[in-house]
Amino acid sequence: MGLFDFFKSKSGTKSAAADDKTLAKHAERVLDKRAMSPDRFASIEFLCRTATEDSWRSVLPRFNFTVDPSITDREEKQYILDSVVASPDNAVEPICEYLRTAESLNWPVKMLRKIVDRERLVSELLDLLSGFDTGYARNADRKAQIIAELEEEKDGRVPTAVLPFLADFTEDVRFQAVRTLFHQGDEAVASAALAKLFIEDDSARIRSTVVDGYVETKWAVAAEQREKFASALRGVPTGPWALDSDGRVRR
Repeated sequence: MGLFDFFKSKSGTKSAAADDKTLAKHAERVLDKRAMSPDRFASIEFLCRTATEDSWRSVLPRFNFTVDPSITDREEKQYILDSVVASPDNAVEPICEYLRTAESLNWPVKMLRKIVDRERLVSELLDLLSGFDTGYARNADRKAQIIAELEEEKDGRVPTAVLPFLADFTEDVRFQAVRTLFHQGDEAVASAALAKLFIEDDSARIRSTVVDGYVETKWAVAAEQREKFASALRGVPTGPWALDSDGRVRR
């Protein structure tokens, strides 16, 4: 759907067409990096005050690019966020739509955290994550970002959804999956898989993060994994580490 398709008149009246034309003009200016900052901000302000679903859809892509100076860029984006929080009724669906295509999830997730409950936010993130597999991805950063956002949202659905990404092709995704699983705190779901990753993954960063997680959570390594786990512990550069008689990591 093109930008101007958002503003097609449903009624066919001249007044509706004029309104659509005005919205389209402001939407185009918002996305013009070369526009004068005061002009672009005036259009951002107009769309945020209009506060319809179509106006939110038009202003949200402003988060896709940066402008100089950085303080101007930040002020424009913060104004959109504050406007969403002040008038959230028509903003939820457009933000959820934008979340599915945004290169960076920081701003849309920040907005959703302020206007929807945790269950809805987690549902949206899990739905987004379900569209990825663990193979090679040209832009694996989106997977890592989603899993990172889930780290702070304790929810019983998260560990099972994140667990497969311990086997992801990309180290950054595996690293973030480790952090999220430990933070979620579901030992029954995650401990054996994390120990397996520790034994098999040759990344020093992954192994150090797993060790830190076991120390912080005081989880116990399963008996059948302890011999190989203890052997791998000797190669962790932050050591020396060892397993005690209960299978917990100790210095």
